Amino acid sequence: MAHSAKKINAETKYRTVAVAATSFIILGGICIGFGWRYVSRAWNRKPKHNLARSMSIAAIHGGKQALERLVDYHKYRGKATETDVNIKELETLLGNDRPRFKELQRVLARLEMSRREDEAIKVLKKALEKAQKEGKSHDAYEIEMLLAEMHIYKGDAQKALKCKCLVEDEGASDARRPLYKAIISLMEQKEQDAVEHWKTFKDMRDLTVPPGFHDEEFIEFKNAVNHLKQDINAATQLKKQRGGNTKKIVLIALDKINWVIHSVAS
Repeated sequence: MAHSAKKINAETKYRTVAVAATSFIILGGICIGFGWRYVSRAWNRKPKHNLARSMSIAAIHGGKQALERLVDYHKYRGKATETDVNIKELETLLGNDRPRFKELQRVLARLEMSRREDEAIKVLKKALEKAQKEGKSHDAYEIEMLLAEMHIYKGDAQKALKCKCLVEDEGASDARRPLYKAIISLMEQKEQDAVEHWKTFKDMRDLTVPPGFHDEEFIEFKNAVNHLKQDINAATQLKKQRGGNTKKIVLIALDKINWVIHSVAS
């Protein structure tokens, strides 16, 4: 009898523990579910309409780089005092035997957000001359491509077009060449040329990326470039009004950037 009582007590205790454990697991699952729901909503939330001009370029690029630029913008917004560190980081990265060009793009984006394009361009030009003297043709090409991009950020389309990386055939397989030419053509209101460059860009992208462009994508691209042009004009006017003061400001956002951000998430 006593043995039976002990057995019943043991079974009761086991059931109590099992129920408690099951409840804990269910509760934990619910919490995780709500947590994921919150994270998912935050991920899919529309970006705030206060992006810098470099975000316009990133929107045109699409893909992972767009998300990285978005993250950098929210991280470095309002931290203009750190730009001296970014300049030093740019010089350090360019001084490496094997520059990490992806990281260079991120540093340059932060400098552009702080209106330090002129200083960045000086550093890039110096690094370009050094690479050319040392016979590092690949490094020189990549650095000059970054230089062309910075000229576009500033609105100096003609300076960008004079870069050899956009003129010569060395980078014939580089999709950035027709992409930048398409941007410049739209900025100069040469839409037919822009359409041709855009088609070339699409064809080159399709060689490495599965085709996923829609017929209306050129319209999205055109809108993005128009916003970039508006941002450049706004920054130029503000600089004139403030007598050359390059204090960081929040500029116009892209109205139709969602297709780019969704492409990152997919």
